[in-house]
Amino acid sequence: MAARVLDHRYSKLQERVSPLFCFCAFGLVSSLLLGGGTRGGFLSDAILQFLSVPVLIAALWRMLDTPLSREMRRALAFCAAILAVPLAQLLPLPPAIWTSLPGRETAAAAFKLIGRDLPWAPLSMSPSATWLSALSLLSFFAVFLGALLLNHSERRWLSLVALGVGLASVFLGLMQVAEGPSSSLRFFEYTNTSETVGFFANRNHFAALLYSLVLLAAAWTAANAMTIGQGHDRKKFETASIATLLASFCVLVALIAAEAMARSRAGLTLTIVALFGAFALAQWDRRAATGVTPARLMLGATTLAFIFAVQFALYRVLERFDADPLADARIALARNTIEAAKAVMPFGAGLGAFVPVYAMFEKPGDLISGSYANHAHNDFLELWLETGIVGPVLVGAFVIWVVWRAAEVWRRSYREGLEIDRSLARAASLIIALLLGHSLVDYPLRTGGMMAIMAFACALLIAPPIRSPGDERAGAWSEEDAPKRRRHRHRSSAAAQGASSSAPAAGATASPSPSRPEPAGWDETVKWPEQWRKPSAAKPSPSVDRKPADKPAQD
Repeated sequence: MAARVLDHRYSKLQERVSPLFCFCAFGLVSSLLLGGGTRGGFLSDAILQFLSVPVLIAALWRMLDTPLSREMRRALAFCAAILAVPLAQLLPLPPAIWTSLPGRETAAAAFKLIGRDLPWAPLSMSPSATWLSALSLLSFFAVFLGALLLNHSERRWLSLVALGVGLASVFLGLMQVAEGPSSSLRFFEYTNTSETVGFFANRNHFAALLYSLVLLAAAWTAANAMTIGQGHDRKKFETASIATLLASFCVLVALIAAEAMARSRAGLTLTIVALFGAFALAQWDRRAATGVTPARLMLGATTLAFIFAVQFALYRVLERFDADPLADARIALARNTIEAAKAVMPFGAGLGAFVPVYAMFEKPGDLISGSYANHAHNDFLELWLETGIVGPVLVGAFVIWVVWRAAEVWRRSYREGLEIDRSLARAASLIIALLLGHSLVDYPLRTGGMMAIMAFACALLIAPPIRSPGDERAGAWSEEDAPKRRRHRHRSSAAAQGASSSAPAAGATASPSPSRPEPAGWDETVKWPEQWRKPSAAKPSPSVDRKPADKPAQD
């Protein structure tokens, strides 16, 4: 019954999904389950990259017979630019060139010291790390290209898949805390042993997953609340509607409560921002609603989650905020990273080469006993060190695109898909903004799991491709095809008016309808209006005026 309600409410949620959706869901689930490591080289990362290959092949295969919009072509060009960075850094260069690059003096002096001739070498100062960085992009491209080619209905299902994995991560985190620091459910050797981490190694990255899913859950909760508040078909769908609303509400509460148990300062701060975004999603739809409203539900979910946090985790959360932020050594990391980035400008040290390059510029007073700096805890500075001038340029172009698309999807005149599709797109814009803000103090996008969430969010900002004229009923029209959509609607309305005006009156002689040309883009599988159907091959029936049976008809 609940599935029928979703099908009725959200336009064919129950229709058969494509094989590409199955591949894409498999890639997203694999990324969230296996992509929790904080650095490359883990066995789980190798398995994830292997599993991403069939997903990527399926997406490229679908792309061959799918008409791409202008926005999709721009996205593909940007993906090609990203992939070109590590490939260019791995090209071998003659000694006369690579020794003249900034920051390579130490390597050249080492070869002279051991008495060896200078070999050909790539631009990257750590080629093996650059290879690992290039391979880590497989999961991102697989999920992004797969989700990009899905229709609205399949994207909704994919968001539910992400929420399902997130809920499983919450339950896993609760079991981790219950079993204590020695829990066998922590899948990484170097991890946070006193907090929930789910399938991740770091609590900050688990917190990033939670606040991202909070926005997706808020979009679904607001849509369900709005449907009940309007009171449509209340007698027929009341029980199932309330069940779906309660389910989405419980998921939202569980995600917010688990955020407090992760005890990530950045995660808690950004979750508060995400909750403001959830209220914005709830208020953006101005349709009339009474009783249960999205805003009331968001307030109730926040209050209930806060009650859970007070009872179980608030004291430990306050302990985290009592710590001095300067004790995290982020300022020293940033200072040394900037110095190293200036030394290797304008080409950078190579993707993944942060650890050996940073060690050359680290001050003795900045050393932490028993540990080393594996990342800069500022992804933008680390990207600057690794890619030189290219990285900031690509990041700037991406930020401009996100701002432009966010302004587009948050307009009230934006009418792509159904209301839930627009809410998911708006939630995606907030997810991207939060992850970029989190990257200023951490490195969430260095994990395969969060890269997959970012890839899905980027795909939600782009309208799905058009497969047939009938896809307009599911909202699968891109914005640049608006003139084509208006012409299609005009033909439909004109044909309907023509049919009503030419209908024979009761008792009149019926005549066969004249043959009309097939409309552009005719598809036999689409249920066109009756007046658009091909003329029947059967002969027209004779006059409807009947003569008495005992008298012969007159010629």
